[in-house]
Amino acid sequence: MAPGKIRAALVRIIPHPCATAWAAVRRGLVRLGRGLLAGIGSNCPVCEGAARAGLLCEACAQDALRQSAARRCPRCALRLGATQAGKHGGLCVDCALHPPAFAQTVAAFDYADPFDALIGRYKGARRHVVASALAQALGQAVRAADARSGTGLASIDAVVPIPASRASLKQRGFNPAGELARGLSRRFELRLLRSVLRRRHDGAARQASLTRREREAAALDAYVCARRLDGLRIALVDDVMTTGSTADAAARALLAAGAASVTVWVAARTPKSF
Repeated sequence: MAPGKIRAALVRIIPHPCATAWAAVRRGLVRLGRGLLAGIGSNCPVCEGAARAGLLCEACAQDALRQSAARRCPRCALRLGATQAGKHGGLCVDCALHPPAFAQTVAAFDYADPFDALIGRYKGARRHVVASALAQALGQAVRAADARSGTGLASIDAVVPIPASRASLKQRGFNPAGELARGLSRRFELRLLRSVLRRRHDGAARQASLTRREREAAALDAYVCARRLDGLRIALVDDVMTTGSTADAAARALLAAGAASVTVWVAARTPKSF
């Protein structure tokens, strides 16, 4: 058989490009690895009870799911009181008066007992393995939000983490939002654009030490995109949302780069802005 006919025959037998085939193999290996790890016993990182593969136990997972489904502002996921829910079209006061650039926020739980300790161990104690438990909690919150509205996962093309500052990377050795985004991209089989969003500069003060207005001022024009994102629907991932100013600034940079929309996925939402 002539070489040209052999190549044509092989194309018909193996219709997918090598890169696509290898990607399928990698996804299969990841699923196999998850299946093996799922059988390994461990302690729940929240309550220390019996769990599997470093994930939350069933009770803590359900507690997080109840928190995620609490009455919240659909724009920034701030938990609303009973008297607030019927005002401003269901939005919190801040989102009603000053709408952020992102369209929606899904939060796994409130930044309060007992889950604030989980965030503390993740970031302060450098236990980046906790990212699996956080991805589990946030993943179930995203699926639940998708089931309620029907606009969650189907409207996402890629996952982008909030970049860490150089000082944070030096202190912790990893980007908390980056590890969380990686876990979510694998869980939902979405593209991970790890380095597309960049900081214009690193502020000297840590976010936790700033007031609300100082946070908002520091976030202005803080991010830039390294490439065009024309038409992509982005899930912007962070570990904690406090005032929403960081997510707003990052979302503006993504939209300026051509993103069609930005939805925020965050592990913890502070119960109130400050």
